[in-house]
Amino acid sequence: MSGIVVGQLAPSFQLPSAQGPTVGLEEFRDQKNVVVWFTKGMACPFCRSQMSQLARAYPQLQQVGAEVLEITLSSVRHARLYAARFHLPFPYLCDPDYRVRREWLLTDRRHSPAWYASLLLRSSKLEPPSSDFGEVKVSASEILTSLYDDDMGFFIVDKQGMVRYALAGRYEDFETLRGRALPNNDEITRELQELGS
Repeated sequence: MSGIVVGQLAPSFQLPSAQGPTVGLEEFRDQKNVVVWFTKGMACPFCRSQMSQLARAYPQLQQVGAEVLEITLSSVRHARLYAARFHLPFPYLCDPDYRVRREWLLTDRRHSPAWYASLLLRSSKLEPPSSDFGEVKVSASEILTSLYDDDMGFFIVDKQGMVRYALAGRYEDFETLRGRALPNNDEITRELQELGS
């Protein structure tokens, strides 16, 4: 398993947001528990489906004193276009250079062109999962980014900055192309309730 583990102090970060200002994990210290979710972003149809899942739970997560920070591979320019077109309920943060991902010990792997061609062919045969965002037009560069073999990461950080829940690893290991990589909303809410608001 990749990524920071339960019981570790969460690495701090400050990243530009699609919604405008920069957002940092430290802003929530002593105030809110935080879901820190590393995703490919809007360019990935499977990530959009998971965004829809979390967006539906967002009011409930806020009621239990939590914030969701989605850390994507999107450039700031693309992220701001998404924010202008779609309602992004929680901060959509930009980490296109993988700096924060690497600080959270999430791996990105590079492969041969044949590996990427095979993945593109397999992906093209799959029906994209539904999402609440409708049709999303993405650039060719973002389509390529969505094919990278990198780790997903889903963490819950308490008000003191400690990681209390960790799920991380290769997308393929979680069978994201056929299933879900995230806990369901009830599980997430339960984990947050155990930490208290």
